[in-house]
Amino acid sequence: MNTINALNPVHNRRRDLIEREQTAFDSIPGMAVLRGCTPEHIPELEAQYPDASFALMITQNLFAGDREQNEIHQRAYAAILNGEPINGVRFKYDYDLESYLLKHMWD
Repeated sequence: MNTINALNPVHNRRRDLIEREQTAFDSIPGMAVLRGCTPEHIPELEAQYPDASFALMITQNLFAGDREQNEIHQRAYAAILNGEPINGVRFKYDYDLESYLLKHMWD
């Protein structure tokens, strides 16, 4: 098997994730506005479109922090891609992150 053929499954998986993200994120009100705005308008638009802001924050934090934090971010990301309601995803995310912080407060 040559290198190109070995990479095809990786590329296919990545393309699938990008397509799923595009579909899921396009359905979130305000996503196009936030993605296309200038930096000085971000705070105002984040307040106006909290669901879109949350989804973008999750995407930016996919690989931030330690293993446990990564899992929290990635679970939320997967839930968004699976079409779960953002309010439920945010509730679970906040709960998981608060639990993580309480667990590691004195580390």
